Amino acid sequence: MNVRKQHIHLEVDTDDDPQVSATSARQRSEPSPAALRSLGVATPDVEMEQDRIGESLAAIWGLGGAELARWRRIIANSGVESRRAVMPLEEIVGMGTRDRMEAYEQLAPALAARAAATALDRAGLRADDITDLIVVSCTGFSAPGVDIELVRRLGLRLDVRRTIVGFMGCFGAISGLRTARAACAAEPGAAALVVCIELCSLHLRDDAAIDNQVASALFADGAAAAVVTGVDCNVSDGEEHDGAIGRLTTGAGRIIPEGADWMTWRITDAGFAMTLTRDVPPAIRDHIGEFLAQEDAGAGSMRSCIVHPGGPGVLDAVESALVLPSCAALDAARDTLRRHGNMSSATILFVLDEALRRGCESPHTLLAFGPGLSMERLTIL
Repeated sequence: MNVRKQHIHLEVDTDDDPQVSATSARQRSEPSPAALRSLGVATPDVEMEQDRIGESLAAIWGLGGAELARWRRIIANSGVESRRAVMPLEEIVGMGTRDRMEAYEQLAPALAARAAATALDRAGLRADDITDLIVVSCTGFSAPGVDIELVRRLGLRLDVRRTIVGFMGCFGAISGLRTARAACAAEPGAAALVVCIELCSLHLRDDAAIDNQVASALFADGAAAAVVTGVDCNVSDGEEHDGAIGRLTTGAGRIIPEGADWMTWRITDAGFAMTLTRDVPPAIRDHIGEFLAQEDAGAGSMRSCIVHPGGPGVLDAVESALVLPSCAALDAARDTLRRHGNMSSATILFVLDEALRRGCESPHTLLAFGPGLSMERLTIL
């Protein structure tokens, strides 16, 4: 099927609807109540080359002949060259869900704290300046959880308001940023810390089914954090960025109902099982133009599209469907996938951090996908 590329300028024509036009005018004239001040990213210390992972998993699964050849093609076409994990993969495969969750409880807080400490330092904030803590994760459960551990490890206030954004998948960071924006809108002096922590490797399973092979070729471990502040929050400029990165819009979401079974994340007795079918990239290609064209009023023209690299097929779908102003941000997504793999919710903040290093200009539109099939976006002005 031939798909016409769409030029996206992210401006909404509301002249035919006076009520929408009036609302849009107010949004354009009113400043956003929250600013993204800084980012911080962290990965585990143990780095593994993709080819070695491929051979190790082939041995674990007992692949041979045509099955082995197919698996090697999956690895070769994954767009990943290296990944990081908190434990040797060979130790994870035979674990039950209880042992995997115990490992998550022990290993996730330290990695999350590293990313959070970097974000705080770059924002010029002390730990006791944080009024709201939002933890995003879909790869582990415990109570007391990572949020409580971050209070202890970072020295956050004991009365910090805590929120968990759980099991939402790869677009969880956007939900976390939206939650932080809401906190800062409600209290202009607020400072929110968003922490995404994902240990995807803990769900490596002894299952040679094609869905599990695709997931096992892509997912990895990582943490990313962001500091969001209200308009009345007094902070000094961070060392990494000159003042705020930008002001946050509310963003938007879209569910593609026919894709409910195309991307799933379910708990089994041997870890969490991912389903990722071939239907996902074509669905993204077919729907992404319309979704972005309905961007937030007042966002203006998009300078960079910060795309979650769910896999090379997802990035190819976005690139084939849109004529973007610059490919620099898409290059940042491909490079993040190449060096780190898919770290679920944390990945989009890695891509944004890399795009900023490359000098990509704002507005930045964050775009991610998750179970449902769902699309989420949020623009940084």
